[in-house]
Amino acid sequence: MLLIGLCLLGFAGAHAAAHAADEPRVPDDLAASLWEPNAADAPGYCTGRYRTFDFPHPRDAEDADFPVHASGERAAYQVDGEIELDGEVSIVQGNRTLRSARARLDHGSGDGVMSGGIRVEEPGLVMIGERAEVNINTRAARSEDVQFVLLDSELRGRAETVSRDQAGTLVMSGGAFTRCEPGNNNWRLSASSVTVEEGEIFGLARNAVMRVRDVPVFYAPYVRFPVTDDRQSGWLFPNMGYSDEDGTDISLPYYLNLAPDYDATIMPRYVSERGSGLETEFRHLSRWEETTLTGAFLHQDELFDGTFQRKDFDELAAAGEVSGEFDPADRWLYAVDHDGAVGPFSTRIDYTAVSDRDYFRDLGSDLGVSSRIELERLGEVQYASGGLLVRLWAQRFQRLDEGRVDPYQRLPALGLTYAGNLPGPFEWSLGAEHSSFDRDNDALSGITAAVGDRLHVEPRLRLPFSAPWGFLTFTGGFRHTRYDLRDVPEAVDPEPERNIGLGSVHGGLFFERELSWFGVDLVQTLEPQLYYLYQEFAPQDELPRFDATALTFSYSQLFRDNRFAGVDRIGDANQLSVGVTSRFVNAASGREYFRASLGEIVYFEDRRVTLGGTVGDDERQSTSALAAELAANVAGAWSLSGTVVWDHHDDKVEEAAAGLQYRRDNRHIVNLGYRKRIQGDIDQTDVSFNWPVSKHYSVVGRWNYDVVSGRTVEGFGGIEYNDCCWRIRVMARRFLDSPTGRNLDTAEADEGIFLQVVFKGLAGFGNKLESVLERGIRGYRAETANGN
Repeated sequence: MLLIGLCLLGFAGAHAAAHAADEPRVPDDLAASLWEPNAADAPGYCTGRYRTFDFPHPRDAEDADFPVHASGERAAYQVDGEIELDGEVSIVQGNRTLRSARARLDHGSGDGVMSGGIRVEEPGLVMIGERAEVNINTRAARSEDVQFVLLDSELRGRAETVSRDQAGTLVMSGGAFTRCEPGNNNWRLSASSVTVEEGEIFGLARNAVMRVRDVPVFYAPYVRFPVTDDRQSGWLFPNMGYSDEDGTDISLPYYLNLAPDYDATIMPRYVSERGSGLETEFRHLSRWEETTLTGAFLHQDELFDGTFQRKDFDELAAAGEVSGEFDPADRWLYAVDHDGAVGPFSTRIDYTAVSDRDYFRDLGSDLGVSSRIELERLGEVQYASGGLLVRLWAQRFQRLDEGRVDPYQRLPALGLTYAGNLPGPFEWSLGAEHSSFDRDNDALSGITAAVGDRLHVEPRLRLPFSAPWGFLTFTGGFRHTRYDLRDVPEAVDPEPERNIGLGSVHGGLFFERELSWFGVDLVQTLEPQLYYLYQEFAPQDELPRFDATALTFSYSQLFRDNRFAGVDRIGDANQLSVGVTSRFVNAASGREYFRASLGEIVYFEDRRVTLGGTVGDDERQSTSALAAELAANVAGAWSLSGTVVWDHHDDKVEEAAAGLQYRRDNRHIVNLGYRKRIQGDIDQTDVSFNWPVSKHYSVVGRWNYDVVSGRTVEGFGGIEYNDCCWRIRVMARRFLDSPTGRNLDTAEADEGIFLQVVFKGLAGFGNKLESVLERGIRGYRAETANGN
């Protein structure tokens, strides 16, 4: 990435134009001789790549530790100690080789002059020039009219003079460089001088001018540029975007490499229709933890007053529903993301808070988070040793949708699980958790207003048997739950208890047969399963619902021992699950090409436990819906997945999802998707792609369409130019401004145009666009500034 000491964009054209007459070009004679056209390992958008060199010693070996070997077709040794070499002169020390037509060396001082054309080869660098003054003892040198290629970063350039002192500091005067391949000079960076100190990770260019197709785009008194992949403090290229609501959005990050184990980024931000602000990020990394602190502040947002958007305020004011002047509000965000581990202990913190519910929709620095519904605040400490796991944690939420009831906060919870063996084939386990739940219940009544503590204890005993041809497991357990509630109606017991026994038998068989398909040896499996579950009924209508939710029915749910998530509702059961899976597997590698599963549940009794307390027709059915899953990966780049839940009682599909993907690499991606769910009234199609239409041009796009509302949820399309030199991407995006993904009939559409430019080997701007593509095109991965 390019780090800019001071970028005077408005001054760029005038200053650079004054130097246009003597602007140094970047010749490609040397680079062309090192270029391998149509190299097999070159990216598809490049014409080739630089060839590699073999050296006799490791790349990090010190040349000074090796003796000097000098040779030529003719040699003369003078009485005063001067050595003259003529004809194909070669001076070798370690991995460094100097070649010329003639050389004159002083044996005592090590000073010398090489002329008639010189060439220097060492790891990562090839350089040619007309003449060089060298010292073979100190490695000091000075060359004139130089061309160079930095092989690792693929930068090539020229300089009027290049000198290196005995400390290894390299200084180039009157030069220019580019990463473009030979014959391509789409951009170049020129400077009055360039300094690279030995061992440093960045070089310094003074009076630098960036030109794009001979047009100056900026001037900087100094520019830092990378000579390795390491990091150093400096300005990063700006992020830029435009939307019809916010106007122009520009942010200019400054990176601070404070120490090897921590760094920071400070990013001033300007949104033309809203105002100015600042975003910051601090990162710390050590042997036992990784922590990121994030903060953002926008002073007096001109489009938001803390409650209403300006356009909504104006409409309400015109209707007489609000009074007074629109008062812009401050917007802010802060977050902590931490993972740590010391011996058997581990820690986790995930905490994010924003000033208001619309923050991410209006100002989110990541364009892919505009549909978030709630922010989790989680902190936990875990101890794990052998079969013991102890977890102390707390959890809160900040809700971002328009729901009136906030979720419960878990403050705190202490959990313990232990699994061990008993004499013989028996296994046992114990799970226990004590949790405290709280929330604002001033506007609530009945059992929904309940807060308090919950203790849940669950011992289990297992008897497993397994063999290559199948398995059989017997399980018995007991579930005890006790509550200590507050703010409950007088008719409700504040200290209810619930005791439920359970037993299950789970068995399956494995059948295999060998076959051949298109010359590939395969193994087809047939894996039938039976799972019988009996779980006692206990009245639970007067228990709170701290964390209980209904699970979406699927094939995997056939073999769960509770049809609800959480422990506030434990479903009664007297049922038998029947399922079968078949796979096609490569006999040699074990790679799975195809998998299909089908199953349902046979109920021997009606289900009496429900979330709402009312037993409906579904709970009285003797069988569940049929659940099926499908996954295929047959042709390498092609993959197929699908799920179906079919209610054969009503002859309707309750849920269906299908996805077809072709992904050969990051530039060849096509996705087709469909999702339908009766609950929630979801019926959507999704098409996305990233596809090259020529060697250098490719197109990207997505169309996510909601059949129910008849509206496009999100659509974007763009075109990209990509070569070894740079990548330019322009994209238009339109999406429904709904943080919850609901109420699409009335949601407003937001539109924007985004530009991304990456100067490979340096950096670029518009990197926010990558988050849109990663979220919108399944399988897409953000590329680095080097284009890899």
